[in-house]
Amino acid sequence: MTLEFRLIEIEKRNPFLIAAMDHAIFEECESGHSPPTVVYHNWEKAVSLANSQSIDDLNLEACKEQGFDIVRLTTGGKAVVHFPDTEFSYSLFVPITERNPRATYELYCGRIATALQRLDVPSAVVDNNDIFVRGKKIGGNAQHIKQRYAMQQGVILYQKPDAKLMLSLMNPSLYAEHAEEKLANILTGFREYSRATQEQVRKTLTTSLLSGYTLRKGILTEREQARIESLLEQYRNPFDAQATQVRGLCWLPALAYVKAKAQMEARV
Repeated sequence: MTLEFRLIEIEKRNPFLIAAMDHAIFEECESGHSPPTVVYHNWEKAVSLANSQSIDDLNLEACKEQGFDIVRLTTGGKAVVHFPDTEFSYSLFVPITERNPRATYELYCGRIATALQRLDVPSAVVDNNDIFVRGKKIGGNAQHIKQRYAMQQGVILYQKPDAKLMLSLMNPSLYAEHAEEKLANILTGFREYSRATQEQVRKTLTTSLLSGYTLRKGILTEREQARIESLLEQYRNPFDAQATQVRGLCWLPALAYVKAKAQMEARV
C-alpha cells in the first residue's frame, strides 16, 4: 500500500510555535492519529539549540539585543541561527521499520541533494546529514527517532547569511581568532547557483522527498492544535540544567565538540 503524506504549507512562525508544532505532530504520528507529514517553516528571528546543548553556548545578551528568541528542540545536532525569509526549514515525519538513524538520513538527505541537483545546484551529502555544494554548506539535518516514526528537521539556506552576526550570538570562548573568516568561507546560499524561487525549491524538494508516495495538502488536526497550546509555555523556556554539552553552531562546531567527537571516533 502506497503511503499518503500530508503537506502543511509554509508560514512565518515564531520559534516556540514551530517547536510545539513539530512536537505535537510527531506525537500524533507515533500514536497513529496523524498521517506521515511534511511541514515547511519560515522562522522569525531565532536561535534553536539541540536538545542536550548548553545554554552557555550562546551570548544571551547579544541574542536579546539583536532580537533573536531562543528555543530548544528535541532533536540533536547543534545551534542554528534562523533568519526570516532568507531560508526555510522542513520537518519530515516518516514511518520506520527499525530505529536506524543512519539509514533514514541516507534515504532522505540523499533525496534532498537530488532535489537541489535537479535545480542545477551541484549538491552532495557530507557526514551523513549535511548538504554541501562545492565544499560549502547549504543545509543541515537533525533527527529524533521513536519506535514507529522518525522526525527529521532540516534547513536550506536560500541566501548566504551574515557570518559576523551569527558568531556574535555565540559564546566567544567557543571559537578561535579566525572563526568569522572560516564560517564565512563555509556558508553558501541557493541563490549563488540558481535563480529558482523559494517556492520552486520547496516544490522540487517535496517531489523528491516523497518520491513513490502520494501527497495531499492538509492542516493541523484538532488534537494537534490542542497539544500545541499545551506545549507552548514549555518551549518558551530553553534553560534546561541537564543540557550541558558544548556544541557550537551547526555550520561551525565548537572546537571542544570537534575534539570530543574525534576522541570518541578514535575509541570505536
